[in-house]
Amino acid sequence: MTTNPAGHADSAQSPNAIRAWGAEWTHKFLAMLERGWPLAEVAALHDDLDRIASAADGLHDDELASAAVELSVYLCSFVDDGRNPDVGQRANLTRMSRALGGDRSPAAAPSAQAPKPSNLAHLLYVSNDAGLVAEMCMRMAERGVALTARSSADDVLQRPPEHGMHVVLVDQAQLGDLQRLERAALYLGGSAGRPLFVALLRENSLEQRMAALRGGADMVLDFNDNPAQLAERAARVLRERDSAPLRAMIIDDDRSQAMFCESVLRHAGVETRLYTDARLALAEFAEFRPEVVLLDLYMPDMDGLSLVGALRAQPDAASASIVFLSGDQDSETRFQALAAGGDDFLTKPILPRHLVAAVLTRGRRARQLQASSKPAASAANHVRDLPARRAG
Repeated sequence: MTTNPAGHADSAQSPNAIRAWGAEWTHKFLAMLERGWPLAEVAALHDDLDRIASAADGLHDDELASAAVELSVYLCSFVDDGRNPDVGQRANLTRMSRALGGDRSPAAAPSAQAPKPSNLAHLLYVSNDAGLVAEMCMRMAERGVALTARSSADDVLQRPPEHGMHVVLVDQAQLGDLQRLERAALYLGGSAGRPLFVALLRENSLEQRMAALRGGADMVLDFNDNPAQLAERAARVLRERDSAPLRAMIIDDDRSQAMFCESVLRHAGVETRLYTDARLALAEFAEFRPEVVLLDLYMPDMDGLSLVGALRAQPDAASASIVFLSGDQDSETRFQALAAGGDDFLTKPILPRHLVAAVLTRGRRARQLQASSKPAASAANHVRDLPARRAG
């Protein structure tokens, strides 16, 4: 069982003890920031931060839980990909960690080296085609979009963009870097949330589209040697980007646990709907069309195993990912849950970074399945239509 610095088990904490734990964590984290960014120490502190978030939520300390969740989600991309935060990101980490420790004083004025806030839409273009990069910079500026160009994933990570990116456009020659870039999604998006990843294909074939989507692209754009047309389509993607976040449905009769999951996911830019009534969730599934369903295994009105079968019977549920939530550690129970139609199983208490990773990974995969099924359905419809066209 995990213990805090005072040596008390998480499950037996008092509100004051959890607050003291948060303050001690803040002291350690700020001291670590002064020394640099030792990754092993950062990872250990991140583990403790997730436990503070979970313990605070269990004691209904919403203020502390929210502060811990916000900081945990922000830390995820640095820890997962082993990167050092820049000056502006260190300032954000300092502000959030002080809030966790109970410091409610106004934030200090930003360093002169920190990036200034920007109201522009930001697009990161990963390509080594210098001519097209120059042309796109000009075309996107005409449309009110700031374009940042990098030649590869290494270039992106060594010279991180100054502002949070709304869209990451990856040229076909760099698609091998897509998964590395996607792992850095929260880092690249910053305050803008997770960016949309778009593959730019110069070969318009179903095989290339499928490879791009399997590699992690949210969508695909074709390039037909017309930079003006490409710029307009990229600008349209930016305009539509905020209207299409990943969607997650949370079904749990424990409202406190469900609200904790909802808070974590909203900090990660995921649109959520929370249900404590399983039958109501089932009735509204088709209207919401979630990519991910977080489903409690044990509920009074309908247990999770029964509900997953009913969900899978929905017309639009084939590509949705269903993740069970339970405190049950029994391996046979986990097997039954997966055999019933579940895709994953998270054990309560759920750590924020595990929840974010599961939902983002599963959600993107669901989007890829949805996108890849459209060309196949279109081709099938075309084949079915051929006899009718000949007959006409």
